[in-house]
Amino acid sequence: MKKLTRSLGLIAILALILSSQAKADFILDTGTPNQAGSALDLSNSQWLAAEFTTTQSTQINSIQGFMNGVDVNQVGNSFTVALYGNAANNRPDLATGELFAQQATFTADGWNGLQGLNFALDAGTYWAAFEVRSTDTLEGLMSVFAPNAVQTAYNDNTANFGYVPTTGTNYNFGVQISSVPVPSALWLFATGLIAIGRRRLVKG
Repeated sequence: MKKLTRSLGLIAILALILSSQAKADFILDTGTPNQAGSALDLSNSQWLAAEFTTTQSTQINSIQGFMNGVDVNQVGNSFTVALYGNAANNRPDLATGELFAQQATFTADGWNGLQGLNFALDAGTYWAAFEVRSTDTLEGLMSVFAPNAVQTAYNDNTANFGYVPTTGTNYNFGVQISSVPVPSALWLFATGLIAIGRRRLVKG
């Protein structure tokens, strides 16, 4: 019984080590917009979202958008980063509510958002949204013509239109999302061995 307990403990430790050493990588990186076109408003009357797909379970650890403040007084102001599922009409699914939402702080013109997250997502298609809700204060702009274009959507919050899909490179703003793959196979293996060990203990 001592050998079995020791083996199960080693398996659990190995699983923890491998999960902590998993390398973070971008699952969405549009690149930095060239800022040649007219920037899109990011304010209490305009929210923006970008579509992305992950083919395996992941732990999201950062979501950032390339944005500027309308003036120098925007540093320290807040906005919200949210994740939505994909609706049947290829836009953020507001009907079932957001999957994740957290307030972020605008620090300077450039990449802004959230880091150090640990939010789990199953494989699928999602939307990362940058929003200025009633509790937020940012008056921002998101530069366009990102080199690696993705499907985007906008929301005119004042008219309650919901998110509307967009077309054209003049709507491709900058988004970066990084994640760490979930070592599901290892956890399943460890869970199976633990279950076998428990059965043997019960029989013993």
